[in-house]
Amino acid sequence: MKRWMLGVLLLPLAAHAGDDYAQQWPLQLSRPDAGAYRVTLDAAVYRAAYWRDLRDVRVLDASGKPVASVLQARPDASAGQAQHVALHWFMLPVTAASQDSDLSVLVQRSTDGAVVSVRSGAVANNDVVTASAWLVDLGKDSTHMHALLLDWADVAQPLDAGYRLEGSDDLRNWRTLDPQVRLVQLRNQGQELRSNRIALDTPPRYLRLLPLQASPAIALRAVQGEWRAAAGTNNWQWQPVPVAAGTPAKGGFDYHSDGRFPVQRVDVVMPANTSVRWSVLSRDADAGTSAQASMAWTPRAYGWSTWQLQDGASTQTSPPLDLNTSISDREWRLQLESGDLPASAPTLKLGYQPASIVFLAQGTPPYVLVAGSAAAQNTQDAVAPMLAALRARHGAQWVPAVATLGPVSPRAGSAAYTPPAKPRDWKTLTLWALLVLGALLVGGIAFSLLRGKSQSAGQ
Repeated sequence: MKRWMLGVLLLPLAAHAGDDYAQQWPLQLSRPDAGAYRVTLDAAVYRAAYWRDLRDVRVLDASGKPVASVLQARPDASAGQAQHVALHWFMLPVTAASQDSDLSVLVQRSTDGAVVSVRSGAVANNDVVTASAWLVDLGKDSTHMHALLLDWADVAQPLDAGYRLEGSDDLRNWRTLDPQVRLVQLRNQGQELRSNRIALDTPPRYLRLLPLQASPAIALRAVQGEWRAAAGTNNWQWQPVPVAAGTPAKGGFDYHSDGRFPVQRVDVVMPANTSVRWSVLSRDADAGTSAQASMAWTPRAYGWSTWQLQDGASTQTSPPLDLNTSISDREWRLQLESGDLPASAPTLKLGYQPASIVFLAQGTPPYVLVAGSAAAQNTQDAVAPMLAALRARHGAQWVPAVATLGPVSPRAGSAAYTPPAKPRDWKTLTLWALLVLGALLVGGIAFSLLRGKSQSAGQ
């Protein structure tokens, strides 16, 4: 009896022990004080994942407790990470920066157009901190800049200074980009408000900021440019897929992927001077499992023309196939439609854009990303609505801080891939036990009555 009770008490502990993960990665945070972070998944995470929907890829705090997170499978332009680059800037006297001045005689430029120095008798380069106008060189890729970020030395008094932002492509002809931008620094009861970001819309290469009124000079220390790469534009990752073990498919070749990659494109490396048309099929069974032989293949594309032409030193190849969807199947097949089947299997490559996880800084850091658990359950997402509201309120300029994956290390290992035993239906077992017990009781009573009748008849 005691042994049975002990087994029942240990059932919850056994279920919890199976809810662990195969591998883990420490997360390195770009900022220690951010409320939300975004980490991009690499190929090793996809290889470690068990479920095709990546439900077993989570972020845990130092105590092993999951933090609120959401998987963002499709990168988009609004989710691109903001990049910052230091810009060359120069102080100008107000007279040299007037509306009608010709800055071509005030600056020295290199052959590629970069401003090297300001040649003015009043101000040279950044030697005079009392200058109240600035010249900024955005560089060749100026149209990619979304904003200027200005950093200045703290001021004792409240600061609210207005500037006119002008732009030029040649330092001769200037046009007004923004008639009034405000630089603000205010303090109240230990709180500080600083407005030092100036939004830009496809600006020219050269900018200058001219004061609108007489005010104490700002001791500018640095100027940065902010630009945002459109995530997913050139972020394609390609995984070569080996030919599956065993006999090749009749009239084609089978391949086995070792990860849950969200495949969106397929490419193939053909032998020189060949041209073949394929059907592309996939399925989810793992190679070597008993379910592989019975699971049907799903067609993904028909009539895919692949070729390679070797013309002297030039090699021309067919373009990749766009699947127009995301497929995380592990088994892939190239089925011959027309042409000659190559003597050896061509190299198959699966293309995907890596997903990312946005998580909140809950619990106690440091944080780790874990992957690989057959026992992982689906969790209800509560982060995506918050992210949508923040982007609606602040626009594309709001993005979570960056977190990066550290070196991988084992956690529970291969044991995490063993599906947990199905929990026993104790209610049903109890009902059956009562039925059996009742049947035995009825049988005992019947046997007792029959025995009593036989004894009476013998007397």
